[in-house]
Order: sequence, then structure tokens, then C-alpha cells
Amino acid sequence: MRKALVVLLLALVFVPLARADGDPASDYLLQQASFVPPDTAMSAYDTNELNALLRAAKAAGYTVRVALIASQYDMGSVTVLFKKPKLYAPFLSQELKFLYKGRVLVVMPNGYAIARNGKSDAAEQAVLDKLAPPSPFAGATLAAATAKAIRAVAAHAGVKVAALPKVKGGSSSSTNNDRVYIGVGALVLLLLAGGVTIRRRRQA
Repeated sequence: MRKALVVLLLALVFVPLARADGDPASDYLLQQASFVPPDTAMSAYDTNELNALLRAAKAAGYTVRVALIASQYDMGSVTVLFKKPKLYAPFLSQELKFLYKGRVLVVMPNGYAIARNGKSDAAEQAVLDKLAPPSPFAGATLAAATAKAIRAVAAHAGVKVAALPKVKGGSSSSTNNDRVYIGVGALVLLLLAGGVTIRRRRQA
């Protein structure tokens, strides 16, 4: 419930930005390696792990940027391409190619697609077609499926991405969230207590 609330609050900020842009993912991927909108419900830890994997793949010789598309809201004004990853991937790659000509991996609820320099990559697409779409399309399951897809196409290109080092406390994202809620709750209680004290002094 708490995670859903956080996602909802983030979506209230993100959705207007998405709606105001023809293709939000292209703006993000010009600056960074991944597009992970709030409605994917991925934790900060899983998002960091995905970005670490992308850095490791690049260091090993396989550069790819990833767009996770969970809903029509993530498409901006090109909602007609939702659940059409094989059409959206070259479209997105075309949007990026003036500054980035490398691979772009699109992950949607119904599958994966990859393109490079504005064109589909048939050989790597054949590798992705063998993978089952993430189900459910959210959270850790989505993160793991995306990582599997990245490793699969990298391996097809002859690049083996080393296993990422385990981060201590990696599963503590929920604990950190709990600390935030506890801190906010404590602050509210302090404010309420302060208000009660002021009222009592005035009545005295």
C-alpha cells in the first residue's frame, strides 16, 4: 500500500510531463542510459542495479540504452505505438540517432524490441523473441527480466557481462521507506504536540 502511494505521488508529477512531450523516453535517453517511469514500480535499488548492469555491459564492449514502457502514459503523445515494441524501438532510435547511434532496447508488457541507428536489428531481435515478457510487469520481476534480456543480446554479440557485486543491504529499500514514513510520522506528531501546547498556554 505504501509503495503504491509513493508511485501514485510520483506519477502525479511525471504524467503531466509525459503528456506534454511527444516521446518522453527520447528526452531521458539522450541524457542517461535508462528510462524507468514511476508506473513500473521499480525500487531505487532495482533501478540502480539496472544502471550498474548497463555500465558493466558498456565497459565490456556492449552499449545499449533501455526504455521500460509500462502503460500508455509512458508514451506521451505516441500512444498508438503502445504494445508495439517492434515499431516503437526503431521510432525511438530514430529520435535519438542525431546524438546517440547505439542500441536501444524497449521493454513492454507484451515483449522486447531492439534497434540501432534508427533501424531494427533482426539478429538481436531473434534473440529477444525467445524470451518471455516480464510477468508481472513491475518491480523486481521487471528488473530481473530486463537484466536477462540485456545479458542475452550482449552474449549474442560475443560480450559476456560479469556478475555485479552484491550490495550489502540491497534488499533494504523497504526499510529505508519505513524510515522515511516513521520520520514523517514523528514530525507530524511533534507539530501536533506543539499545537496542543500552544493552545493550553493560551487557555491558561
